[in-house]
Amino acid sequence: MAFIGEKRCSHSAKTVGLVRSILSKFKERKATLICISPISKYVVLASISALKKVGAPIAYTASLNQVDVDGGYTGWTPEEFKAYVSEAAEDLGVSNEIPIILQLDHGGPWLKDKHIALNYSYHEAVDSFLKSLEAFIKAGFNLIHIDATVDVERSDRSAELEAAANRTAELVSRAEEFAEQYGKRIEYEIGSDRWSYKPPEVLEIFIKRVLSELRKRGIDESKVVFAATDVGTEVRPGNRAEPSIVKAFSSLALNHGLHLKVHSGDYLENPEVLPENNVGGINVGPMYAHVKYSAVKNLLLEKLSKEVALKLLSELNNLIAFGDKLAKYIGGDVSRVEEHRIGLASRYIWPTARAEEFLDELSSCTGIDVRLYLIDKLSKEIEQYAVKLGLSSSAKDLRWSL
Repeated sequence: MAFIGEKRCSHSAKTVGLVRSILSKFKERKATLICISPISKYVVLASISALKKVGAPIAYTASLNQVDVDGGYTGWTPEEFKAYVSEAAEDLGVSNEIPIILQLDHGGPWLKDKHIALNYSYHEAVDSFLKSLEAFIKAGFNLIHIDATVDVERSDRSAELEAAANRTAELVSRAEEFAEQYGKRIEYEIGSDRWSYKPPEVLEIFIKRVLSELRKRGIDESKVVFAATDVGTEVRPGNRAEPSIVKAFSSLALNHGLHLKVHSGDYLENPEVLPENNVGGINVGPMYAHVKYSAVKNLLLEKLSKEVALKLLSELNNLIAFGDKLAKYIGGDVSRVEEHRIGLASRYIWPTARAEEFLDELSSCTGIDVRLYLIDKLSKEIEQYAVKLGLSSSAKDLRWSL
């Protein structure tokens, strides 16, 4: 499988990262890169299958809670995740001409639950993150989101603008040191949707300061390809992007040679707004746990007696509630929680051995290969989203030079 490399620009001695090259082509053709959160192997297999049908690049954007040196909740280290994606792509016959991008999402201090649970200081959180950062770069992740916007030592838990910019530049500099050590080329995303809403003028100051600091350090600022910010999207049903807000932030990013990355793209009812306004990428993923949960629930109710179905559903719900250890979604009586929240929380249990046993039991009870059934459901959902992002119509005529 071809993971992204780099290509040499014919107009310059500088090398142009393939992420930037892809985004330039997408801008011309009004398409937006889909960036999938790898919440389970089912989502990886389904998204590669969808990628094959659409014929466009895809990015996997893994958080420190999902994939890390300690395995995260998926059980994958960075090296193991890359190996799994490579093997899956080969097994599914994805062409070597279509690149798969591997990204670390929200990389920075206090952006792993462990940092908060252990009450890390800033320096402790940075030290922990740098160990993770090195592992991701060594493994071959080539797009790194540096997010230095959280500061739990402040009352509002948000870093001041100047501190966020300086810390971002410092962490990019450290990433470049690892990249040189391991012979890698890295591209970057800066900013965050978790920094609370910042008006365009504040984001512009942040971008200018980060790029200025990188120039002072002798770092090629063209390696920064994405800027992230809060555009008002939320991970919930009924999620919509306000076109005027998207347009304002996208135009601002492009004015500085960057592309807007929208986060929380789950359940988005109007994804076509993104390519229309030259948005570079969209992060989506937690909702695919809900898709999987709903598919399992419907299969139970359709194929089994009511008594057996409700018994197994109760067993699954209790497993999910137990897996939501930090009470991010449930935090109480599961019977009183909205279904989409149960579905979102289910991402913590799908990679577990107990969940696999549950699916084995369901396959046995229904006579259906539940794993293939779920991959098919997920693949169709991902393909539909990709089409709305303009990927099928704008990508089939492209040739991805690696």
